[in-house]
Amino acid sequence: MSTHKRVPLKASALFRLTSPRRLANILMVTPTALERLVRWGDENYLVRPLAQVEGKAPRMIEEPKPQLKLIHQRFARLLAQIETPDYLHSGVKGRSYITNANAHTADKACIKLDIKKFFPSSSSHYVQRFFEDVLEYPPDVAARAKQLLTYDGHLPTGGNASTIMSFWAYKPMFDEIAALAVELGCEFTVYVDDMSITGVFANRKCQQAARKIIARYGLKAHKANSFSPGQPRVLTGIAKTRRGREVPHRRAKGIAELEQVEAAASTVEDKMKVLPSLIGKLSEAAIVDPSWTGRKDAAVHRRRRLKVGAGAE
Repeated sequence: MSTHKRVPLKASALFRLTSPRRLANILMVTPTALERLVRWGDENYLVRPLAQVEGKAPRMIEEPKPQLKLIHQRFARLLAQIETPDYLHSGVKGRSYITNANAHTADKACIKLDIKKFFPSSSSHYVQRFFEDVLEYPPDVAARAKQLLTYDGHLPTGGNASTIMSFWAYKPMFDEIAALAVELGCEFTVYVDDMSITGVFANRKCQQAARKIIARYGLKAHKANSFSPGQPRVLTGIAKTRRGREVPHRRAKGIAELEQVEAAASTVEDKMKVLPSLIGKLSEAAIVDPSWTGRKDAAVHRRRRLKVGAGAE
C-alpha cells in the first residue's frame, strides 16, 4: 500500500518559508551549508556531454554534485506531494507516460506539441516567481531557492527536481493551454513538456493558439503534429490505435534487432551482454501491450538457462 500523501499547496512543508533558516531546516541542512551552496552557484554542478548523435550537437547534462543533489531530491519529494491538476502526468507518484497516453483515444482528432529544449530554455525568473508568488517566500528566500535549483539561469538538464519544478515554474502557461482545451471540449494532458489535446476541435487552429501561449512565456513549440479521427498516433512513446495501446513500430523494430544480435552471438558471454537490454525493452513493451509478455518471458528463460549452464562449467 502506498503511503504517499498529496496535500494542498498551502499545507505543503515548503509553503511560506519566511527566512533562510527555515528553508535550511526544511531542506535538512545547516544554515551554513545552505549559504555555502548558494554562494558556490554553478560550481555545484558537473557538466558533461551525452553520447553524440551523428549530425547533431551534443546534448549537455548538468548534474548537481552530491551535496546539492540531496537538496534537489528533497525539493523533488516535497514538490511532488503537492496536489496538481488532473492534466499533469509527470513528476508525481502514480502517473507516468502510460497514464498520459491512456487519457487519449484514437477515435477523435488529436494534436500534440512539445517545447524545444525545455530545460535549457526555461528561465530562472519563472522559478523565482513561483517561490515568491505561489509559495509566498520573501524575495531573499526565493532567490536562494532559485539559486539552488537552477544552473546558468535555467533548470539543469540533470537536476533531480527539474521535472516537477518545470511544471510549477510554468504552471500558468500549462493552465492557459488547459483552459483552451476545456473551452473547446477537448482532453488535455502534459508529460514534462509533451502536450496532447484530443477532441472534435483539436485542429490546426487549436494548435496555433497553443503555440502562441507558449511563445508568450519565452519558449518555442516544436514537433507539432495533428491526427485525424481514427489515425494512429504515438503519444509519449505509446502508439494509440483503434485497437488500443500498442508498442510503436520504431521500438518494436529496435527489439527485433536486439533479438537478432542475441541469436547471432556465438558465445554465452556475448549473449549475456545483449540479454539485459533486450529483457528491459521487452518488459517495457509488455507493460504497454501484454501480448509481448510471452517474448519477455522467453528472453528471461534464455538468460536463466545460460546462467545455469555457465555455473555448471
